[in-house]
Amino acid sequence: MKFMHLFKKELKEMLTITTIMTMVFTVVIMVMAGSAMSGAVEDAKEESGEITICNLDDTEFTKAVLKFLENPAGGDKNEVKYVDIQGDDYSKELDRLDIKNVVIIPKGFSEHIENSEQATLIYVTKMTSLSSFSNISTGSSNAMNLINAAVKSAFYNSKVNSGALSDKEVTMLEAPITIDETTIVADRSEKVAASLIVAATQMSNMFLPICVFILVIYSSQMILNAVATEKLDKTLETLLSAPVSRLSVLSAKMLAAGVVAGLNAIVFMFGMSKMTESVTNMTSESVDNLDEILKNLGLTLSVGDYVLVGLQMFMTILITLAISLVLGVLVKDSKSAQSYIMPISLMAMIPYMLSMFVDINTLSPALKYVVYAIPFTHTFTAIQNVMFDNMTVFWGGFAYQAVLLVVCMGFAVKVFTSDKIFTMTLSFGKKKQKEANNED
Repeated sequence: MKFMHLFKKELKEMLTITTIMTMVFTVVIMVMAGSAMSGAVEDAKEESGEITICNLDDTEFTKAVLKFLENPAGGDKNEVKYVDIQGDDYSKELDRLDIKNVVIIPKGFSEHIENSEQATLIYVTKMTSLSSFSNISTGSSNAMNLINAAVKSAFYNSKVNSGALSDKEVTMLEAPITIDETTIVADRSEKVAASLIVAATQMSNMFLPICVFILVIYSSQMILNAVATEKLDKTLETLLSAPVSRLSVLSAKMLAAGVVAGLNAIVFMFGMSKMTESVTNMTSESVDNLDEILKNLGLTLSVGDYVLVGLQMFMTILITLAISLVLGVLVKDSKSAQSYIMPISLMAMIPYMLSMFVDINTLSPALKYVVYAIPFTHTFTAIQNVMFDNMTVFWGGFAYQAVLLVVCMGFAVKVFTSDKIFTMTLSFGKKKQKEANNED
């Protein structure tokens, strides 16, 4: 019985209303993130079923190949969209046609096949994000495999009917087509496979969100625990009663925490640049001049870009410190201190997961604005916005963070310079109940 009494006591102290609300909020957050990622997967599936073709050769042979593409033997029918590419400026043409990728059958394609020579297909794709679900194989890339199979079938049937295959024809039959891939980023293009670009930039796409998430958690714990400990130990009362302004105390705490967090941000950014450089060097072994290609596509960060991303990260850290300062004042006891960090952790978790898997700009308007309302989102997407020339979104997010920082700091100053710093708490109705008991 003594054990049960102790168990109930400890459980009652730990399973507070704050803890229960945190659990509920966690479930809501997870459901929202799951819904967003599910929508991204559905969009990716829809895109994987869409095939966009530009037939510049326009011969009986290519028409037969495309007919096979629409109705492959033993497979489901494919939805094929035919477009007309009117020039070599693929970026402009894809924007004009409002498509992300296209398979181009160039002139002379049939002639090469008839001469038992490898023919070339041109595959153009436009990258708008480095997120995982944004770079799933599309219907147009899958169409190239079907075209390859159709060419093999047509070529084999025509040659068998005319007699035995020559050695040259047998060799050509093994690989009748080659693929000339072009990748577009913003208005820049390079003849390189998008898969190689994704492999070379994947580390930077993964590393920054991890850095931001760690810094947010670290910064919030640092200032919240410092304020909560001083409040609970009564040292905060002594400090604020000393002959020094409360604003000076607040400024000193914020500045000290900001310097430490800023140093961590610099270290993370330096480590990120070195890690990204190492991964790029490893990937470049399979492709000549990959560094130059990434630079031409704008997928490498200059010193100025690192400064912009660092400023965005520092702004997030300052907001985190301001919010954590107020949350630290609300702490009533040491056991509940950690639960007050959860709101910040959850707000960081949403953009952290979404930025790695989906392109936030492609979410539904309602969900996109909800996610962008979280100030940390703009830091998680900072690198992609810089790389893909989404500077309007970048500076808009920076301005939003600046306004929110002023609001949070104003509230923190108001709390710190008044007696609310000693009396403010989250009682969830316990105060009214206590007053009612006193009246009785």
